[in-house]
Parts: sequence; C-alpha cells; structure tokens
Amino acid sequence: MKEFYGICRVMIGKKQAVQSMKLGLVILLLTLLPLPSVQATTPLDVLHWWTSPGEHRAAEVLRQDLLQHSVIWQDHAVPGGGGDSAMAVLKAQVIAGSPPDVAQIIGPNIGEWANLGYLQPLDEWTANWPDDWHRTLDELTRFNGERVAVPISIHRINWMWLNPQVYQELGLSLPTSWSQIMRDAETLRDAGITPLAHGGQPWQVATLFETLLLSVGGPEFYRDYFVYRTPEALADSRVEEALHLLRDLKTLMDDEMQNREWQEASRMVIEGEAAMQIMGDWVKGEFVAHSMEAGQDFLCMPVPGTAQHHLYSVDTFVFFQREDDETRAAQARFAEGIMDSNTQRLFSLQKGTIPARADLSLAGFDDCAQTSAHVFREAEATGLLAPSMAHSMATTPGVESALFHVLHRFFRDDDIPVTTAREQMARVLGALRDHE
Repeated sequence: MKEFYGICRVMIGKKQAVQSMKLGLVILLLTLLPLPSVQATTPLDVLHWWTSPGEHRAAEVLRQDLLQHSVIWQDHAVPGGGGDSAMAVLKAQVIAGSPPDVAQIIGPNIGEWANLGYLQPLDEWTANWPDDWHRTLDELTRFNGERVAVPISIHRINWMWLNPQVYQELGLSLPTSWSQIMRDAETLRDAGITPLAHGGQPWQVATLFETLLLSVGGPEFYRDYFVYRTPEALADSRVEEALHLLRDLKTLMDDEMQNREWQEASRMVIEGEAAMQIMGDWVKGEFVAHSMEAGQDFLCMPVPGTAQHHLYSVDTFVFFQREDDETRAAQARFAEGIMDSNTQRLFSLQKGTIPARADLSLAGFDDCAQTSAHVFREAEATGLLAPSMAHSMATTPGVESALFHVLHRFFRDDDIPVTTAREQMARVLGALRDHE
C-alpha cells in the first residue's frame, strides 16, 4: 500500500472502464436530451471561472443537474485560470450595485465578502443538508460561526500528469525524484519532446512554486511560511532551495510557454508534444474531455516528496443577499442542489476532483481520485493539510497578489539572484503580516 501511494501509477480495470463508459452516457444524455420541465422559477445569474473545455463540460453537467432542483442557471463565465479576472468583474459589479445572485468565491475571500455584509447566511437553508462534513471545509465555509458558502468539490494540486506512451517509447522509467526528472530531460529533448509543459502566467508560476516548497519543506513548514508567516520560516534556506528548483525546472520548458494557458499545456501532454505537466487535478478534466482514461492514456503521480501530502483548494459558491422572496427561494434550491449526493458525484467525475461531502462513496472514481481522497483524509486527521496559496486557500488576496508579482519577476528574469527573491518575498510577507 505504501508503495502504491508513493508511486501512484494509475491502472484501471475492466470494471472501472465500464463505469467510465456509463458516466459518458449520463453526460451525453444530460447535454443532448431535451431539458426536463421545471416549475416557473427565477433565473439565477451565476458568476464563475470554469471556461476551459473540461471545466465547461463540468459546469454544463452541473447546470443541467440543477434543473432537477428547479434551478435555472444563467451562465456568467469569466475566463482566467486562477479566478483573478472573475474577482475583478465581481468587484466591478458590486461597486455598480449589481452583484450576481451566485458566485464562485473561495478560501479567505469568503470571509472578506461576508465581513462586508454582502453574503446571505445559509443556516436557515441547511435543515436537509448532510451532517458529515470534512472539518476543514466546515471551517472554511463559516464566518463568525454561521455558514455562508457551499462547497462542491476538493482539488489536489501537487500532481504530475504524464503521457505514458512517451515514457514507454523512449524506454524511460516513470519519474519519482527531481534528479530523475532532470536526468531524463536530455533524452526527451533529443526525441523532440518538451520535458515539462507549462504556462508562464503569474498564477501558474505561483502554483509550481508552492508545490516545490511543499516538496522541499513539508506541510508544517509550508503553513509556517504561507499561512503564519513566521520570521524563522521567512528566513529559512528551504525557500531558496525551492527557488533554485523552480529555476532548474524552467530549463525543461519550451520557449513559447510565457503566456500559455494551462489547458494548452495539458493539450501538449495529451498529444505527446510534452512528457508531463505539474498542475492541479483540474487537468484531469481536460483529459476526460478528450475521452482519455486514467491509467491507460494518462498517468497521475504525486510531485516528488509529496506522496503523503495534500495541497488543496476547494470549489465553493456563495449567495449575494437579495430582498425578493422568489430569488431567495431560488438561491436556497441552488444551495440544496449543490449538496445533493448525485450532483456532487457527477460534477467531480467530470471536473477531476473529489466530492466535498465526506459521506459519499468513491466507487467508480479512478485511482487518481481515490488517492486524493485517501491522502486528504489522512492529512486532515494528522493536521498536515496544506492550503494552496496560489489558489486562494492560504492567505488574503493582497498577500497572494504581492507574491505573484515577486515570483513572476524572478521566473522571467534569470539575472535575479535566488537570495534576492527570497528576501523580497520575506519582506512582503512580513510587512503584510504586521499590517494585518
């Protein structure tokens, strides 16, 4: 079992292949058959940032499924992988006095919006909700003790996604260490294959760096650095080790990566142009959208040094306060629909995540999801979960934005010394900690 979680090479048997085919049929029926009739209801404007092909399919499955709960979803999708653009649009709408009915807001952002008095408290809607919540999600979705957000799924970010055919054809072993990844790069390049697909956007650079910091430092040090921002962690040499590794990995990327969207990097792996991508499990949604099967067409492996760690982000929805009873009733149906066991299951199977509800069986989910769920439970039980900084789980938007800026400058400019970048991040994190 330990070897399984250390290597995490996914193999799917005939039974899971049949289940995967069944899921495909369900999705096809949901998207192609005439819409079921629903009672007259107020449409809800839903703001989110699920715009890649895989994310769009997952959002469409969710929208169609919510029709069973008499919810009419008016889609307001804002492109931008990390959600920054969506949050900018949301702020503009609030300033203009026209916030959406429902919005995808995650992490500490939830508390900030609740503190401003914009969010609908949900305790009055929760009578039929399940009692079995992950403790971490229960805390995340409350403000001053009252629930103000609804979780639908959990992402694991510290994954490597590999094209197995590339490794098989070149006779390469699956990589389990950073040294092996660097060593195999020459063989891959000689074959005309990019060793590591990446997009150089600020949020993608930050995602890669936080994964590397978890790899070299472990979850306790990770939280000391990003969450608590202790002086000892900010000065620790392991930060420089992660920055050195970030610069080393940059040498494995192609010259066209600077403004590439993450789903384009995934496409490179899908088509065999690249060997791997380091990114969260939303990547799996892209593979699924291309009719690929885990264990056969692609592999998931934990980033070296993180097999027992879970760097997480949680998909959540909030509801902006409304005066009219019809809209509030529609919002309540949306919230109840999101917590439905079948809704959470269908969405996660398409999105690449695991359901937010702790009581759901993962029968029929692939081994990537099974591993994510196991590691999440174990890490939560031992207090070793790592909330994502790059995906708004670990800190405030101000801290996140400042770190994105420093890391992106370091990534683009090879002349910036590692010590300088570490000191700049320490000053930013220290100053913002003292200000808070």
